[in-house]
Amino acid sequence: MKIIKTTLAAMLAASLIGCAASPTSGNNSPVKDVAITAQACCTTYSEFSWVPMQGSEIDFVVDEYSKVGMFPEGKSYFATFVLPQNVERMQVDLKSWMKSSGVFAPKVMLLDPQFQPVETISLEDFDVAPSNLFSLSSYQKRFTMEQSKTPYMVVYSPFEYREGQIQIPHPERVRAEELGLARPMVTDPVIQHQKFGSLTLDLKPLNLRSYRADQVVQTPVSKPAPVVAAPVVAAKPAPQAAPAVISAKMLPETEAFYNAQIKAAVEKNDMQKALRLLEEAKRAGSATAESTFINLIKK
Repeated sequence: MKIIKTTLAAMLAASLIGCAASPTSGNNSPVKDVAITAQACCTTYSEFSWVPMQGSEIDFVVDEYSKVGMFPEGKSYFATFVLPQNVERMQVDLKSWMKSSGVFAPKVMLLDPQFQPVETISLEDFDVAPSNLFSLSSYQKRFTMEQSKTPYMVVYSPFEYREGQIQIPHPERVRAEELGLARPMVTDPVIQHQKFGSLTLDLKPLNLRSYRADQVVQTPVSKPAPVVAAPVVAAKPAPQAAPAVISAKMLPETEAFYNAQIKAAVEKNDMQKALRLLEEAKRAGSATAESTFINLIKK
């Protein structure tokens, strides 16, 4: 039974990878364009906008809608995240998925509360996780963030990384090795590094923390006024309050984040998640989430 399960898993992994992990030689190879001509958004890390690391999983994409930053190695599209206030320590698993269009070769920079870099995780620190029954191959790295030391995270890809590529084992070869069979005549796929890609954060809080809300207004203690008896009057029903209308305009960075999350969900054919993100974005004041969703499902 174990052999049958392993065989089925390898066959499905092969179908998942298919063209998504095919050799890049030939006329059907994806075009490799790693240059970045867009202007950098910011001059300091403190000017970045940050996405709270809430929930157990965040799927996100780095694409043409992402911000461009100036890093020590040059310009790169990037994504940024921050620990929520109620988490003291967080275990983070970062995965960058390998597809036919390529893979985003990540470099992680962890910043302290003053937005100063204190730790970097280079590509060579990542493991290569092979494909399985439910997912593609990926670059993968587990690390821990701390509220007092490294509450901010930046994910980007230097030009040197974008020029590279990686060769991964063909699913048929993996299956043969697991079953002890002769090695098949297959070519291991070569995945090109690109400036765009799909990534996932798996989040696990390790320690929670309490904090004081900044918006609490203290009412000064004063001598209570004397109580005066009043005639009993039948109370009139209070008028029903009108539903709250969100009028605040969503920040461009938040707008782009929601659109990217919706796009990632649609690409994974997770329509339930895409619709949930769409409703959440609309409640938060998004002006483009609905049109983004409609355009994606029309493709």
